[in-house]
Amino acid sequence: MKIFRKQRFQLVADNKVAKYLRYAIGEILLVVIGILIALQVNNWNEHQKLKASEQQVLKSLLKEFQNNQKLLEETILRNKENLDAAQNLGKYTGPHLPPINEKELSQLMVGTFKYMVNYLPSMGTLYDVINSGKLSLISNQELRSNLAAFESVTDNVHRQENDVKEEQNVAHDFFLSKGNFRRHLNVIDDALIDPTPSRFPNNDFKFLENPEFENHLYYYIVMAANLDKNFYAPLLAKQDFIIHLIQSEIH
Repeated sequence: MKIFRKQRFQLVADNKVAKYLRYAIGEILLVVIGILIALQVNNWNEHQKLKASEQQVLKSLLKEFQNNQKLLEETILRNKENLDAAQNLGKYTGPHLPPINEKELSQLMVGTFKYMVNYLPSMGTLYDVINSGKLSLISNQELRSNLAAFESVTDNVHRQENDVKEEQNVAHDFFLSKGNFRRHLNVIDDALIDPTPSRFPNNDFKFLENPEFENHLYYYIVMAANLDKNFYAPLLAKQDFIIHLIQSEIH
């Protein structure tokens, strides 16, 4: 800048106004170009920082969704195991009970009613991304939209799960009110406790002849099958799609 200043003074001293003006304009252009370059470098640095933050967010989301995918697969397997046991239990319902192996039937009761399906994904990272405004860091519009709508998808699944559990409990209550639960514990393999034998009569499983029990059992079966086909399967596909989108954005 000292050199430029001396040159201007020399031109003015020599009364070379036209050259001075051209020189001044050139100097201004150089300053403007320098400012623009500085701004461009600054913008590039900021862009790189944003990209680094985006990559960090994406990697955290990927880990969370991959873990949740495994959890959902386990939940689907549990629901199918419940369904299989319930359908096998349904072979014994109706009048004039066929010969029954008490332990086998008690194990079917365990398989049908002991475990309730409940998909509880970890969503801490997703909530943090949405609530902190970090969602705007994600450049992929389709991914942003899927992440923003994901909670509503899981809410629908949870409502269906609750309906399934409610009907599962209704069917189970028949056994609790009509059967002998203590004797049931005494014959199954995984009773959790070691009860002494009940002094009440053996289970006769007469509740299996009750048409109301059969109705609730098969309503539960249908609802659990609907949960698997129309809720778990689409959710599994949705999570897989989100994982694919995240992976495509990680560099």
